[in-house]
Amino acid sequence: MKKRIVVCGGMNSVYETVFSCLLANFPIEIALIKDDLFDQATFDQLASAADLQTHVDLISGDASLLKTADLLILTDIMPQQEKQSKADYVAATLPHFRALIGTAMSQGFAGKLCLLQTYDDIFTYLAWKFSGLPKANIFGLGTFTDTLILERLLQKRLRVGRHDVRAYVVGNSEHKIIAWSRAYLGASPLLSLVASDTTDFDADQMQQLEQQLTLIANSKQMATRTLSLQLIIRALFFEDGLISTFTALHHFDDKQQVAYSTPIYLSDTGVRMLTSVSLAEDEASELTIVKQATRDFLTKIETGQIGA
Repeated sequence: MKKRIVVCGGMNSVYETVFSCLLANFPIEIALIKDDLFDQATFDQLASAADLQTHVDLISGDASLLKTADLLILTDIMPQQEKQSKADYVAATLPHFRALIGTAMSQGFAGKLCLLQTYDDIFTYLAWKFSGLPKANIFGLGTFTDTLILERLLQKRLRVGRHDVRAYVVGNSEHKIIAWSRAYLGASPLLSLVASDTTDFDADQMQQLEQQLTLIANSKQMATRTLSLQLIIRALFFEDGLISTFTALHHFDDKQQVAYSTPIYLSDTGVRMLTSVSLAEDEASELTIVKQATRDFLTKIETGQIGA
């Protein structure tokens, strides 16, 4: 039986997400819910594309489709306006987001939940609070695409193959932290190349790579997102899993949770921490600032200061 993937959100972002899934051409069934955000004309365009694929079915229907969904992908419900603050954007999105989660749970949804949203660290946490789903079932795209881009930049710079470099970008979409202390070329720490006289890889090269990553990440990368979704679907349903940087929930203190991107294991059982990532002191301090800022923002939501 094909895996059912339900995609919800604003139709512009839904279109991009469904198109990405179509390109993967896995044996899946993609379902769209006919609600206030549904656009029949856009669906018809996607249906025409789906007819050209061998393994993908595209259907639409009412919210009962969520009951047997294996994966629910929530995309941006609305685009963030140019001068709209983070607080105003989240406040505007929150009622629609909560309604979508409520609809899913009222239909008995019990699958995996993937957040492809602006500020997915915020919405990953809220999805957990609103849904009551296990933490392992909820994750966001996070800095996964940034990690893919960084590894590719390093591969080209060092002239090595796809499996020869391992690197991570942690944090969140607003504050991306390259974990240079945990980057490897083969079995050797990448930083050892900087200290070596046998290579021309130095601190200046690292800074240039950081600048390149920022430029690419700040541009609209539909192609990169398409690849990311394919890897996610493959890890969830068709292979043994994937270790990379996704947004997931972690303990902040004894009573609170916070979501941020760090290396986790994504598989058919959901998300799982293999082990805590040991960062360099400056990297760990920067990540602590990110976590505290996210936790402070969530507290404002929970106390009614945002989205009241």
